[in-house]
Amino acid sequence: MRVRPHSRVHVDAFWEYALGLSEVIEVFHVTGADDFLVHVGVPDMDGLRDFVLDRLTVRPEVAHVESHLIYAQERRSALEPLYD
Repeated sequence: MRVRPHSRVHVDAFWEYALGLSEVIEVFHVTGADDFLVHVGVPDMDGLRDFVLDRLTVRPEVAHVESHLIYAQERRSALEPLYD
């Protein structure tokens, strides 16, 4: 998602707001065209739509929201050494 205007005040305000939402698992401030990746846990597509419309787009600094669904996920328990 994108925050506009992209200033510390708006970035920090959204960061704090997002971390306070019960559906939010993780928040990432990222580089590139988007400003944030917000990892959420919702029960279904209706829940995702409601979350976006009722919790994200109500914020005046939120300029754009794009959803990506995760089909599968796996996490390593520890990182392997990059070099020998």
